[in-house]
Amino acid sequence: MMSIPSFRSHGCLWIILSLLVFVCANVAAFGAAPPQDNESTPNALPLGTVTVLGSATCLSGATRGAACTSVSVSCPGVPDLKATLSQAFPVGTPKGTIILVSGHGGTTFFNSSFANTYLGDGYRVVQLAWATDWEDSGGVSLKSAACRGATAFKYVFDNVQAGDRTTGFCAQGTSGGGAAISYSLGHYGLSDYFDYVVIAAGPGVSRMDYGCDKPLYKGGALNLCPLLTNAPYAYFNGTKVNTWENTTTCAVKPPLQSDIDKWAADSIVTTGANYSYPKTNMSWFFCVTPPVNNSTGEGKFLIDQVIPKNPADVNCYSGVCKGEAVWQDKAAFNTTHTQMLSQCVGNHQ
Repeated sequence: MMSIPSFRSHGCLWIILSLLVFVCANVAAFGAAPPQDNESTPNALPLGTVTVLGSATCLSGATRGAACTSVSVSCPGVPDLKATLSQAFPVGTPKGTIILVSGHGGTTFFNSSFANTYLGDGYRVVQLAWATDWEDSGGVSLKSAACRGATAFKYVFDNVQAGDRTTGFCAQGTSGGGAAISYSLGHYGLSDYFDYVVIAAGPGVSRMDYGCDKPLYKGGALNLCPLLTNAPYAYFNGTKVNTWENTTTCAVKPPLQSDIDKWAADSIVTTGANYSYPKTNMSWFFCVTPPVNNSTGEGKFLIDQVIPKNPADVNCYSGVCKGEAVWQDKAAFNTTHTQMLSQCVGNHQ
């Protein structure tokens, strides 16, 4: 036990103790950082850090009037990865912040006509584009790589949203972008910050073990929506998963048990993750025009797990859209826009 020097005067000791109480009380009352409120995510994985490198040239598809910044994201156990952040601010007092996250490796700005629309609605709009695919961790794991997106999202909350809880902090992503958002909610504690999220086409890695080896799933038909009551979930090719996970037998028969265990552990839906989001609303959008993409069934695995503020809203469209591009359908775009306006509000007050 550490020794405490004796004081000649009890009066001095009383003064020092009083000062300590005063300082502690004021740190609690006037601390610069907002409360982390991580009680709902006790098992959240650690976030990384963001280093601002300087101004950058905006990529194609940037929001009108945006300024772009180059950053480097550092996360535990995976290589640092650079990204370009686009930030656009509306005229007048912002209603909140919406992050748009592109699909696949996330190396382009996601727009699809949403960026300028949301800006005109009065929201700050942030777009994120990685220098290389965010999923590539050098063979560590997809779950570890997902720290990158989660760290960037928290950076936006702190520095663009400025920690404001009174207005909406929201995200919208398609395919791999939806996966980044979902990992951040389930594994990295971002449900303590996001008020509303929109996910399209997936996430396709909700259960990588089932996707890599179809017979592992023993449940019934995946009833996604009235337009698709038996959604597919198996991968046609395992190259990407094998690369991300440093495995060799995805979509190969028979798969190695060690590979199965790794896919199961690193999926969005896995043991130890958090799926209770009492202050976060969620919407899903799917294209179910035949041939149907396996991201539909994979997305259903996550939908069946999450408990958002209100029941998860699932929207399916068929006919106009193809593959994962649900927002090719103007009706899907309009519904998404309407829901964002009504749902992107401060739920964490």
